[in-house]
Amino acid sequence: MLHGGEIYDKKIKYDFSVNTNPFPCPEDIKDMMIETVFAVDKYPDIAQSQFRRAVAKALNSSSYRCVFSPDMIIGGNGASELIAAVTLMLQPRKVLLPVPSFWGYEHALGMLESCEINYYPLSKENDFELTKGIVDAIEKDTDAVFLANPNNPTGRCISRDVLEKILERCQDTGTKLIIDECFFSLSEGNTSARDYIRDYSELYVIDAYTKLFSIPGVRVGFLLSQSQNIQNIKRYLPEWNMSSFALVAGVGCAKHCLKGYTDESMEYIRRERTFLEENLKKCGIKVFKSDTNFLLLYSDENLYSYLLEKEILIRDCSNFRGLKKGYFRVAVKTHEENKILIKCLREQ
Repeated sequence: MLHGGEIYDKKIKYDFSVNTNPFPCPEDIKDMMIETVFAVDKYPDIAQSQFRRAVAKALNSSSYRCVFSPDMIIGGNGASELIAAVTLMLQPRKVLLPVPSFWGYEHALGMLESCEINYYPLSKENDFELTKGIVDAIEKDTDAVFLANPNNPTGRCISRDVLEKILERCQDTGTKLIIDECFFSLSEGNTSARDYIRDYSELYVIDAYTKLFSIPGVRVGFLLSQSQNIQNIKRYLPEWNMSSFALVAGVGCAKHCLKGYTDESMEYIRRERTFLEENLKKCGIKVFKSDTNFLLLYSDENLYSYLLEKEILIRDCSNFRGLKKGYFRVAVKTHEENKILIKCLREQ
């Protein structure tokens, strides 16, 4: 199991393996996609003009200190396509990667003819928080650093102090910094890497509406960087890389970001995460600190197999580099779903 959401060969009623917003996709966004069916005889907008303008407007209405223009944004068929594209563009020979982390970074780096990956282990004793120690691991010949804010599967955000020290070190060494912030809008992080884009020419921030709006089947990602970098990365993306459905959904998502959708979601997630954390601990399960909408767990019991028998899917994290057998990840779902999960675990 390389990702959550692998439900197609299993009988599943409740999927806790996918870290999407417990709130469903807003109905008006679904309606926009349905209406787009009547335009399938036309090519999508190859320039992504309306989408990029909408994303820029949404970002500029938020508390981010960086002011974005559409030429600092490029859309993608989910974040994964953009991770691959920026990797192919930069062609790093030596990369620093904290572990455990999202497998997609290694997958993208594996497309390169030759790339040495240096793994920086995160400490379970410190709840897998990224600390200043990583700065010393960024060497003069480190071509790129891949980070996630918050990280997956640990759920930890990067503090302002640590992020700024990483940025300064990368600037000193000429190292490219790629930061995945796909879960940032569903986290309690108070420092986003996108605040620093105008100050650092080798900073690339990847985001997506997939998680926040619970639309993993649509694939709506975007990359933020200085305009010259955006022009360069276009050469590593297919033409028409976003469907008409993805483009219209992305515009709808951006408009919802202007209406406080994130705040409403986070209030609910914060409450339900606390409920899950407290009750999982009562079941004798080790729960690591999380800043976002999922929890990393450890148990001597085979929770994956037991819950699968109950038609509940969680993420077995034993195949994450840096983790081992006994680690699992569960998403924060609706209160009713969360209660069902806890009830099943109590019956174990």
